[in-house]
Amino acid sequence: MKTKKILRFCAMLLALVMAVSLCGCSSSGAMRPTAIANKVVARADDIDITYDSLYYVTMTRIKELKIVYGEDALADPQRCAELETFVKANLLTRAEALISIGHEYGLDIEKGDIAANVQAEIDAMLQGSFEGDEDAYAEGLNAMFMTDRYLRAYLATENYLSKAIISEMLMRDEIDDSDETARNLINSDSFLHTVHVFIDRGNGKTDEENRANAAALQARVAAKTTSEERYEQMRKELGGVYNNDYFDLLGNGYYFTRGETERVYEDAAFALNDYEVSPVIESVEGYYIVMRLPKDENYIADHFQELKEKTYYVKLNEMVDQRLSTMTLEMTNYGERLDLLELPPIDADGGEGAFVAAVVISCVICCSALFAVVYMISKKKGKLKKKAKK
Repeated sequence: MKTKKILRFCAMLLALVMAVSLCGCSSSGAMRPTAIANKVVARADDIDITYDSLYYVTMTRIKELKIVYGEDALADPQRCAELETFVKANLLTRAEALISIGHEYGLDIEKGDIAANVQAEIDAMLQGSFEGDEDAYAEGLNAMFMTDRYLRAYLATENYLSKAIISEMLMRDEIDDSDETARNLINSDSFLHTVHVFIDRGNGKTDEENRANAAALQARVAAKTTSEERYEQMRKELGGVYNNDYFDLLGNGYYFTRGETERVYEDAAFALNDYEVSPVIESVEGYYIVMRLPKDENYIADHFQELKEKTYYVKLNEMVDQRLSTMTLEMTNYGERLDLLELPPIDADGGEGAFVAAVVISCVICCSALFAVVYMISKKKGKLKKKAKK
């Protein structure tokens, strides 16, 4: 009787181990990359920076250098040193500072509404750009040196975390909500008016074709010698065959401050003067060509409430800048040992097999232990019966 109880207990334990393992596989919906992707390469305050972040920054930069200088770009020791400086400078960014601030407001990009919104965006991307094919999605991530986790973190910080923090700040009366403050901010250098052409990576063309079309488009606009001519050319490009942003075909543009759009877009836009056009800006989603425009007082008057809500980002931006200035990047021993020119590759869908194998091995071990226990108990009972007969 005791043997049967032990068997039932062991069976339940084995089932529990398998259930927990399988839940870990399916609950998040995230694709498991090569195990090395999750190794911590650096820390900044309470933020762990993982290998997949370093891999994306490094490999993207190497790709850019090879496009400019050729395949032997990194044969130059000076460029190798510059690469290392660039990578370390881009491991700790405003995104990490924003995540750190989010923690203070009880916000985690991997949980709650933020994670749900990201999952919905990933699902839409999977269906829209990859026709539901997860293998094609993994190939797309690999082509951009990304993991699913890295993409989710990027989408969370770019599209949802700032809004969530601002909602918390408004509830706590931490933002000046007066019209006068809003007007001052809208008319300050903290607020920009831009127009842009966007070429989407998912438009059916190859990345090389999209990059070439973006470069040619930028050259056509930049070649115009006057502000009026550049703006008119920009408007023509908005209605041209390459633009995949259909929300502003008339060229009225967008008003924004930092924290609302992609960092690469913001950095380029804030560096421009009125009617100046940016170089081609490469982002996760595609390619931008941006022009800065002067502000239109009539537009501001007609859309004041909408623009006022955008000014809330100014206070958050100040907090992010302050937080970033106090954060220090500390490489881990593992991170320090890495050779940027010989980084182990990551497969965006390379971890599932290893995970399943680990589950199978765990089950085999549990089963072996189970049968060993049963055998020992049976053997012991046999000996006791023999003694009893004697």
